[in-house]
Amino acid sequence: MIKYDPQVDKLILWQVDGPKMLPDDLYSKLCNDETKSQKDSSSAAASSRTKIRIGEILYDIDVSKIPYLSSFLRFQNTAQRQRSEFAHSSIPLFDTALEGLESGYRACFRLLPADLSQFHTLCDTYDFLGIDVLGGQSLDDIIVRLKAGKTDYELEYKHYRAIKGDKSTARDAAFQLLFLILLCDFKNPAKDSNQVFNAVLFVVSHSGTFKWRIRTVVRAAYEERFVLSSKQKVTLDRWSKPKPAEDVSDDYVTTEDDFSEYYLSDES
Repeated sequence: MIKYDPQVDKLILWQVDGPKMLPDDLYSKLCNDETKSQKDSSSAAASSRTKIRIGEILYDIDVSKIPYLSSFLRFQNTAQRQRSEFAHSSIPLFDTALEGLESGYRACFRLLPADLSQFHTLCDTYDFLGIDVLGGQSLDDIIVRLKAGKTDYELEYKHYRAIKGDKSTARDAAFQLLFLILLCDFKNPAKDSNQVFNAVLFVVSHSGTFKWRIRTVVRAAYEERFVLSSKQKVTLDRWSKPKPAEDVSDDYVTTEDDFSEYYLSDES
């Protein structure tokens, strides 16, 4: 990815994951200190993988992404000689938490049933492991990411061309919204409740982006955390749809929703 850096007044090449898009000779000409440091970071990440037994299962984990395990291993190395394998007692839903961390938090919706109690346990595990699920994002930031799944249109040669939305980003954001509702404190409950409701309504009303399981769990979390007014319940019920026969594939075919934008409720 190439972008302009105004501080140094030049284009900077940033290395991202994915297939090569340019010939090797061009990469060597465009290579800069930032790119080299990113390569060094990738090498360091590869060397930080450690074998650790969690309960009965042996994992090969990049512990640099999990602060608690990173601290645990440092303590183990201090207390004992260097070892190639470590052991820790079982951690609830660690399999799911690890998959979400490595493949995207949207994977958690696929791996767990629409049971809010299990998502409580999963979020508690993420909190215990010291993983920053929100990544410093505010509720406004999460709402922007929720809307990334929408199909947009741009004018091209007097015709509108559809630009497919990023559903993976939107579904990851749905889990971050769920985490925020279940574990985070709100400074202004009345005002924040209204904004969170709008985000939940956006999820519930966009079945083309968010599958039944996501919509069900996110709504259940809101109803558990906040007081749902009769008007809000009617609004959410309007978009409630029965569970589909199969809710497994992450790439199932869907259509766009009638409800195209989340709106500000008249209730505060």
